[in-house]
Amino acid sequence: MRVYEIKPAVRTERPARIAIWGPSYSGKTHSALRLARGLVGPHGKIGFIDTENRRALDYAGIVGGKFEHIDLQPPFTPENYLGAFQAFENAGGYNCIIIDSASHVWEGEGGVLDQAESSTEKGLSKWKRPKTDHKRMMNIILRSPMHVIFLLRAKSGIKQKSGGTPYDSGLEPVTDNRNNIIYEMTVSILLGHDHKPMFQDKPDCWCNSNIPKIKAPQEILHAIKPGEFLSEATGEAIRQWAAGVQRDVGDEAKRVAARGTEAFRGWWKTITQTDRASLQSHIPELSAISKAADEKAAQEQLEQEAPQAQPEQELPFQPSGQPDVVQTEQPVATSTPAPEVTAAPTPTPEPKKEESGMTADEFRKLCREHDWTWEHSDDARAFRAGKANHARLDAMAKGNAEFIQIMKEESERAMPKVQPTAKRISPDENPF
Repeated sequence: MRVYEIKPAVRTERPARIAIWGPSYSGKTHSALRLARGLVGPHGKIGFIDTENRRALDYAGIVGGKFEHIDLQPPFTPENYLGAFQAFENAGGYNCIIIDSASHVWEGEGGVLDQAESSTEKGLSKWKRPKTDHKRMMNIILRSPMHVIFLLRAKSGIKQKSGGTPYDSGLEPVTDNRNNIIYEMTVSILLGHDHKPMFQDKPDCWCNSNIPKIKAPQEILHAIKPGEFLSEATGEAIRQWAAGVQRDVGDEAKRVAARGTEAFRGWWKTITQTDRASLQSHIPELSAISKAADEKAAQEQLEQEAPQAQPEQELPFQPSGQPDVVQTEQPVATSTPAPEVTAAPTPTPEPKKEESGMTADEFRKLCREHDWTWEHSDDARAFRAGKANHARLDAMAKGNAEFIQIMKEESERAMPKVQPTAKRISPDENPF
């Protein structure tokens, strides 16, 4: 049974979620770099995911101090966005990630709209997989312990009343159809053509009345001023508000552990020795949470890689209106006596195959090819590959006593090669 902890409600430190949106050439990238520097301070680390053909590099060393860069090229799938984000997260030490542009995952090459258009599914079913992937991507990013700044393109919406002519309904962010991302943000800011926050509509640039131009807690609004550019001071004001009154490092550790072992290791590098000491009694619980998250992620990966079931072929329609019937040719009886049949030699029985279509010998061969020492690997790629392959073997052996026994035998055969006293990472650097 799940245990629910009841605690007094206290404002605690939490990372900021910021959306900066606007039309082309409204200064989104420049503003984001200055804002990020204020968020993380003069020595904080900024990661930049760039889908705009490396446009961010134009500002390297000029705006916002130093930052690290990932050039993300098409296809702009939620999976690729998430992979780039987790590359920064797992590396550890980053305080803020800028995603420019977060619109490509929706309407860019290989994005949600592209995937729905190319789907063989009919009707609304074609949206199910891409929208589910997009939702999962957003949920994982929004739970990150780092500050995140989303840069969104804007375009004019087109509406039409019943029987009327289409009309321009004003600027809307290029994102999911319901603009949910705006309401998930701590702060959301629309920039105008003058590169400044747009508090009021203008004759040549106006916003959809259903979408807030500026959204922020009351305590932050004083730092977002009409007629002034976003700056490091704006980011500093947001950082002070997000810092809260009290930091709950235990709760933060659980939230990070729920993202998996690699994410936890990256976060562990960023906290102080005092925080590490305070978490020592929670290490078994945090390890279990991380392991469960790893297993869930591996299972989801297997499900994504599994071939999709092909729809059954429909029988030809019968124009007579009668139920469709498949006609089969019936043998015609004759008076010709059956020819004499000689007994064929008894065939050699094939090895027994399980429901998976694999014999025990074939499964054993897979087990022998598996690197059972993956948990002790210093190579991150080998660690991830070994973990995923182990999960695949577990799934194949599930409910099969013989396969389970083979896995046990092969793991025992391989594991003596690992020194039981060797530790890949000291407990002080990484508890797992």
